Amino acid sequence: MSTGQVSLEELLRQYAVGPGPLVRANFVTTLDGHATGGDGLSGSINSAADKQVFDVLRALADVVVVGAGTIRAEGYGRLRTQDPELLRLRRDAGRSDHPVLAVVTASGELPEKVLAQEPGAGDLLVLCAEAVAADLTERLGAEAVLVCGDDVVEATRALEALHARGLNQVLTEGGPHLLGGWLQAGVVDELCLTLRPVVLGGTGPRIVEAASGTGALARFELHHVLEIDGDLMLRYVAAS
Repeated sequence: MSTGQVSLEELLRQYAVGPGPLVRANFVTTLDGHATGGDGLSGSINSAADKQVFDVLRALADVVVVGAGTIRAEGYGRLRTQDPELLRLRRDAGRSDHPVLAVVTASGELPEKVLAQEPGAGDLLVLCAEAVAADLTERLGAEAVLVCGDDVVEATRALEALHARGLNQVLTEGGPHLLGGWLQAGVVDELCLTLRPVVLGGTGPRIVEAASGTGALARFELHHVLEIDGDLMLRYVAAS
C-alpha cells in the first residue's frame, strides 16, 4: 500500500500493462456505494486524485468503451490526451495520440456532441446491434460501425471486433449496465476502483447493474491499494 502523493511515474508503474489484450474497467464510488452524486453524474463525486488515475488509465488504453447512456449523461466528446508526458508516452509506445472512443448502442441513438468531428481528437467507433447497423453506416460510414450482435451488443463479439482493429488495450468507463453485462460475460480482466471517503445516503446507482443470482457475479483479487489525499485507488485482477 502506497500513501500520500503519488508521482506520474509511480502511477504508470503501478498500472503498467503487458503487450497482450487486456480489458479494464474504471469506476469511482463513495463509501456507501454510490456511483454518482446527487446530480446523477460521476463527476460530482470524483477528485483530483481520481482524475490523475483516470488520465493514466486512458493514456495506457487503445480504446475507451462507453455505453451510449453514459455518453449522454456525462457529456462525452471525442477523446484527447492533453498531458504532454502522457502524450509522449503514447507516442513512444507506438500508439495514436488519443484513444479511440467506442460507443455501445443497441438503439442507434447517439448524441450530436460525440458525432461531431473534432480536429486533433481521437477517432470514433460505434459498437451496435445488427438491427440499427444500416442506419449508422449510412450516417457514419462502414469503417466506424462494428456489428456485435443481432438485437443487443454482445461483449465477446465487441471485443473480437476491437481486437481485429488492433485495439487490444481496452478500457471501459461504464456505465453500470455495460459493466454488469461484461462481468456476466466474464471478459473483465481488471477492475480499477476509486473509493471516495464520503457518505451520501439515500438511493442511487451503483457501479454495476445486473440481475442478481445465487452466487457472485464475478470474483477479483486485490493487486494494489494506493492512498492519495484520503482516496483509496484500488486495482483488482480477475480471480483465476
